[in-house]
Amino acid sequence: MSIEDVLGQIRVEPRSTPIIRALFSPPQLLPVCCLCGIIRDETDAIPGFGRWMTRESYRETHGVNPSDLPLTHTYCPECLVKVRIAVRQYFLELECHRNSVLSFPDIDLSPEAA
Repeated sequence: MSIEDVLGQIRVEPRSTPIIRALFSPPQLLPVCCLCGIIRDETDAIPGFGRWMTRESYRETHGVNPSDLPLTHTYCPECLVKVRIAVRQYFLELECHRNSVLSFPDIDLSPEAA
């Protein structure tokens, strides 16, 4: 028996059977990361704690094009970390700028000086 004969006997099961697809009910709003575009699949999960997948994976798993569903924007865990760092840096720079402007003794910031 050759390797081709063995491989010919192997039956590959689809990732999502028609029965499972028939039971799938699309969400009212599909959460999508607004930075990288991956989708949170909350099927059989606690809301807010679904697994993250690409649009192609979502289409293959559920047989539904994500573009046909109403979307809502959120952040995936990786992008949320990036956003928090960027926002923290922005406010630190803003605070440093305020402190540097207010620390000049030659500038009168009172309303009467304007």
